[in-house]
Amino acid sequence: DAEDIHAARCISIASLVASIVVALLAFSIGISQEVVSLIGYGMESSLDGISSALVLWRFKKGKQREHEDQEAAARAQAERDARRERNSGVGIGITFVASAVLLFFMALFKLFLWDAADPVHEQEERSGAMASILLSLPSGIVFAVLAFKKFSLAKALGSQVLRKDALCSLLGAGLAVIAGTAAIIEELSGSDRGMAEVDAIASWIIALILGVEGVRTLKDNLGDTWAEAHRPMA
Repeated sequence: DAEDIHAARCISIASLVASIVVALLAFSIGISQEVVSLIGYGMESSLDGISSALVLWRFKKGKQREHEDQEAAARAQAERDARRERNSGVGIGITFVASAVLLFFMALFKLFLWDAADPVHEQEERSGAMASILLSLPSGIVFAVLAFKKFSLAKALGSQVLRKDALCSLLGAGLAVIAGTAAIIEELSGSDRGMAEVDAIASWIIALILGVEGVRTLKDNLGDTWAEAHRPMA
């Protein structure tokens, strides 16, 4: 168990570093080239980093306190772990939903208010599409490997937060595929307007996934589902 906890900390640190690097690259390229789907991918990578940081907090050693006996100490630790799991899940859910709303309206702007025929915008679209391919597909493979390792450790440790972090990494891998596929379609498209539409649609798909997962996470942690799942730990 101690080895699994150590492994969870190590994989979370690796995931946090990877998420920060990918998020910075995605945001810088997405904002400079006005590629909304890449900005959405940057948001998800940031969320992956946040969830990895929450896993590190979850498995941080608690303060040593005096207890009546071992049973009382075990009960206090279980309550602390459950509380940390719940608070971490709520934080992840809120961030998911907020990012989904922001990305949805950014896609609306790109589709209806952005002039795709502008020569500068046309060049940005093509440059951004190539950058999306080079960033999204390799990073998607990295996040898929991280997700596999996290799911394995989550099962061994019985941790909901680590399982949610694994899901976040898997979602990141999926969104990387979406962003990369959208970029490939943009490269093959001969229509400037079509390129903007592909970017907006890809962004809406990402926003939908983030929103659904965020609402589900909040429901699990704030509703009866979470309470039922943790009843043995009370």
